[in-house]
Amino acid sequence: MNNWVNEKLLPPVMKFVGSRPIKALRDGMLYTMPFIIVGSIFLILAQFPEPHVASWMKSTGLTPYWNVAYNATFSVMAFVAVIGIAYSWVKAEGFTPLPAGILAGISFLLVMQPITPVTVGGKVVATAKQMVHSSYIDRNWMGGQGMVTAIIVGMVTGLIYTWFMKKDIRIKLPEQVPENVSASFTALIPAAVLITGWLIVYIIFDKLIGNSMTAFIYGLIQLPLQGLTDSFGGTLVLALLIPFLWFFGVHGSVIVGGILGPLLTANALAN
Repeated sequence: MNNWVNEKLLPPVMKFVGSRPIKALRDGMLYTMPFIIVGSIFLILAQFPEPHVASWMKSTGLTPYWNVAYNATFSVMAFVAVIGIAYSWVKAEGFTPLPAGILAGISFLLVMQPITPVTVGGKVVATAKQMVHSSYIDRNWMGGQGMVTAIIVGMVTGLIYTWFMKKDIRIKLPEQVPENVSASFTALIPAAVLITGWLIVYIIFDKLIGNSMTAFIYGLIQLPLQGLTDSFGGTLVLALLIPFLWFFGVHGSVIVGGILGPLLTANALAN
């Protein structure tokens, strides 16, 4: 069995884990960790488990401020992840990664539509449908619900941006131009192509499905996958798979976490 696992099973698994998309996914998700930890602290403060302390903070007006910090960190993890994934992909290919990360974030915002109505004092002043095609950004998609879309957008953006760089399809300025100015023009052509491409995707989903790409992926892919990792059977498989891989000298946590980590993060955000 040891020979079979090491000779037949592990080589394709390691090849898959070492592939560019999985490495970009694993490395890109690591950028979310500091904000998850800091956001968790503010979440605890906002929902403090000791009633007297919670009442005191509420009476002093501090609780809403804890929620502001939580919403700006923990609940925008998908947005951080999409930037991190594209950034990691392009960086590993040896190109300047920041423009790709910013471009992935813009693309992620481009393909979503609001699902939450606008309320003031508990009263609905505009439905989600009325806010479609407006400048309203629904923060529901910025957290766990948009995680799978963030992965797809980040990977596709990183892949296409790298292709442009490898083919040297870019605007080149004279050497006398400052490097930061030159770098911004380097990203101009891939940015134009990618933003146009994601806009076409948005239009297709809006016209043919009547919803956004983000909502479609969430319902078709993310919810079932989250359900699998959230069930007793799924948890049991995860718990056994990690030590099983370690038994054969393979870092089980890296392999399983790199693939399923984003789904577990989405579950944690939901909790």
